[in-house]
Formats: sequence, C-alpha cells, structure tokens
Amino acid sequence: MHQLALYETQTGVILKEQITAEKQNELSIVAQFLTPVLVKGRIISADALHTQCAFCLQVKRWEGDYVLIAKGNPPTLRDDLQLFFREPPADCRDWRSARTVDKGHGRLEIRELVATTELNDFLAKHWVGVAQVFRLTRTVEEDGQTRTEVVYGITSLAPHKASAQRLLHLVREHWAIENRLHWRRDVTLGEDHCQVRKGDAPRVLAILNSFLLAVLDFVGVANVPKQMRIFDAQPLLAVRLLLGSLLTFK
Repeated sequence: MHQLALYETQTGVILKEQITAEKQNELSIVAQFLTPVLVKGRIISADALHTQCAFCLQVKRWEGDYVLIAKGNPPTLRDDLQLFFREPPADCRDWRSARTVDKGHGRLEIRELVATTELNDFLAKHWVGVAQVFRLTRTVEEDGQTRTEVVYGITSLAPHKASAQRLLHLVREHWAIENRLHWRRDVTLGEDHCQVRKGDAPRVLAILNSFLLAVLDFVGVANVPKQMRIFDAQPLLAVRLLLGSLLTFK
C-alpha cells in the first residue's frame, strides 16, 4: 500500500489521505489534495517530486504558499539555482542568511541557509508566485566523520513573510511527516511488521494509527511508547480520552 498524505505539522492531523492505485503515482493524484479548503491560508511543502510548475500554479490559485526543494525534477531549475549561488553576480543586492547549530548525543549539526530575491524575474515566467530562492547547507559531524549536503529551493513567501531564519524552520518542519508520522507509525506502532495485507484493512489500520498519533499529540504526549504502556495497564484512561475527558499526560 502506498499512501499519500497531507499532514498538518502544527497539529499532527492528516487533513487528507489517498491510496495510489496500481497504475497511478503521486503526481497523478496530487491534484485531489490541492483544493481551496485544504490550501487557502496554508504553507504547503512537498517532496522534490512535486516541485512542478503546475503544483505551484494550483497552490497560488487557491491562495496558499509553497516551500519546495529543487533536486533533479526538473533538472534545469536545480542547475540554475546551483549556478547562481556558486557564482552570484557582483551587483547582487539581496543576500540574507541564517544559521543554526544543534549538538547532542555525540552529533553536531550545522544548518546554514542563504536566501535571495535576485532570481525572481528570471524564474517568474514558469514558476508562478516565486518570491525567493534559497540554498541550504547541512554539515553533520558524528563519530569523527563529517558529511555535507547542499539543497536548493524556491518559495512563494516574500522576505517580509519568511526571513532566512523562518525558511530554515519551515524546511525543517517539512520532515515532521517523516519523523512524527511515518516513523512513529512504522516503528512505534509496528506497521513495518504488520501482516495485514488484504482488502481495505491496511488503509483502515493506517488511518486509525494516524488518528491515534494525532490524539496523543493533541493532549501533549511526549513519549508515545511510555504512554501506550500506561494505557495497557490502565485502559480506562484510554476510554476517558476517547470519550472527551480532559487529561494531561507527561
């Protein structure tokens, strides 16, 4: 089962999900997610697969904004961004940067982002609403080794709406769908080892697991495995939670 989900990072709620059929892929069904109700007033991020001109057009059409990473799809966009940031023009007037450093558990991660509006006119013909481009460099030191990754992106958020510092935050928030949804479903809730295969059962199970994680996020559960053990020992707590009782977990 391949599930495409629209995940709200602030609440942990899946706003919409859809299973891709045998002869479908994500690109063929993503239009079902880009509707006025789901897009208006939101900032939409997506895997690099969806960095498409049509995607940007639909998001702006329904009064949303986008933050997208440019990889090999389409290749010309990444090449243009890479060339610009490698050899910025001498008269470049807009060059804003931000940096974060995270250290813990023997791992040091430095994230540096540079944003500019200098390419807006050049890209605007094909990329509707583009207001900034950026380069993000991640440097990780761990176990005596250093690795560096550089990615490029575009956004419809103008500088007064998204500084370089906020863009750093937004790009990082994109990975919540992997870290807080997919990983917890696969590992914490055991979907990777689940043998449910037939009919609609896998989809129903995935929706139930996503709902459970959203509820636990809503009531402030920081450690899901620990809270599950508490529910196992005190099932009435889970019943009261589902019936709407106000509970606080730590």
